[in-house]
Amino acid sequence: MEYNYYNLFLLFFIYSFLGYIVESTSVSMVEKKVVWNRGFLVGPYIPIFGTGAMIMVLTLQKYKDDVVALFIMSMVVCLTIEYLCSLIAEKLFNLRWWNYSDKLFNINGRICLQNGILFGLAGVLVVKYVNTWLEKLILLLPNSLMIILSIILTVIFVSDIILSTHTVIKFNSSFKRYSADNTQEVKKKIIEELQHNFLLNRLVKAFPNAKDKRENYKQLRNEYFKRMKELHELKKKRKIKTKKQKYNIY
Repeated sequence: MEYNYYNLFLLFFIYSFLGYIVESTSVSMVEKKVVWNRGFLVGPYIPIFGTGAMIMVLTLQKYKDDVVALFIMSMVVCLTIEYLCSLIAEKLFNLRWWNYSDKLFNINGRICLQNGILFGLAGVLVVKYVNTWLEKLILLLPNSLMIILSIILTVIFVSDIILSTHTVIKFNSSFKRYSADNTQEVKKKIIEELQHNFLLNRLVKAFPNAKDKRENYKQLRNEYFKRMKELHELKKKRKIKTKKQKYNIY
């Protein structure tokens, strides 16, 4: 397939979506409950997976017939991307979104051997099998439909990035106010602001173990989760009470 912006973006979007499915499924298995809220963005896609897949597809085709070399190069490419994303995100937002310090053979908690092996296996599957199938699927689309679909998805994707980035910036702004005046009244006001922000609420839940170098962040985050838990319990009690009243159960 001859690549252009439209089919490349569709491939990127599909891989980002597949990455979201894999991530959500694996976390759900570990947590033993359904976890759908993953990733920095609101939509069901994780760009780091799409980026890794596309770089492998565009640069590792020459290793397609050498499984060992393809496996190793896929590890190198994906671990490099993951490390850089972690570093850049921390510099931009003052937050460490993931931390593998508890994993064996990790580098600064940003990447680890376990993920590297999984990336290597994924690279072999993507380059040798999955991408060929996806390209055939995309070629079935009429050219005009492919262009329209790519444009629509681009608008959605860019809008999501802008909204999610704005959400983190707003959180940092709230945090600065909290740090400047660490009183119960100010803290309570900020927690209330955060809990009514759907995008931030989603983001905090997606990265419950995110770490911040700033001393008061952990305290603010803990207060936030405590407040959200209290609200959840309150809603639960109200729901039970409503059912009892409905069926005259006392």
